[in-house]
Amino acid sequence: MSAADRAAHEAASFVRVSPEISRAVARYEVAALRVEELAGLDARHMTGAQFDSLALAQDTMAESRQVLEQAGLLHLVDAGSAVTR
Repeated sequence: MSAADRAAHEAASFVRVSPEISRAVARYEVAALRVEELAGLDARHMTGAQFDSLALAQDTMAESRQVLEQAGLLHLVDAGSAVTR
C-alpha cells in the first residue's frame, strides 16, 4: 500500500460525530458512573440528595440514549445494540 493509500485509510478509520452526539456520549458515560456509584449504596442510608442525584443520573442516561438511538449510534454506549448494516 502506498503512503497516500495508508494516509487515506487512516483518515477514513476515525468516526466523526457531531458535537451533539459527542455530548450525548460524554453525558451518558458520566451519568453511568454516578449511577454505578450510588446504586452500590444501601437505600436505607441514602440521603434525599443522593436519591435525587441517582434519579437525575438515570434520566440523563435515558435522554442520552434517546439522542444516540435517533442518530443510529446507540452502539457508542451500548455494545449489545450494535447493528450491522
